[in-house]
Amino acid sequence: MTRWVGVKIQYKKVMFFCSMVFLFMVLCIPVWSKTEVPLSLPKVEGSKSFDLEISQINREAIKSYQMGLFSKAVNQFKKAVNLSRQLRDPSQGILHFNLSLSLHKEGNHEEATKHFYSAKRFARGNPKILESELLKMHECGFNPSISCDKKIPLSMNIEGSH
Repeated sequence: MTRWVGVKIQYKKVMFFCSMVFLFMVLCIPVWSKTEVPLSLPKVEGSKSFDLEISQINREAIKSYQMGLFSKAVNQFKKAVNLSRQLRDPSQGILHFNLSLSLHKEGNHEEATKHFYSAKRFARGNPKILESELLKMHECGFNPSISCDKKIPLSMNIEGSH
């Protein structure tokens, strides 16, 4: 009889822990990800035609993102990133950032982290990218050499990193 009581207590502890993790994920991650939205490309006077094409793809991808079609947004942002990379367009940082946000929303945190690093590399001083809390969370969750000030969600943490 006492054996079953011990099992029930362990079960309750596990269920409590799981519910706390779930609440953290539901309450905290949406706060970070809702404050961070895809960025529009700046309008440049006298833009070349490829700039307009990249900007148009980015606008369509932002619409997909806003409608919750994250998979479609990922594909569109990837197309814009590839085009900007080929043309060495200065908008690469913004496009990588937008792609990262979409990948994060899809739950593909490892790939999102790679694009957050690229966004930071090509940010050109853009504070919306460089001061992004979500970017910092991804850096912290996937890089054991970076100490974390905040609690990182388990889904953004790799084995042995923290």
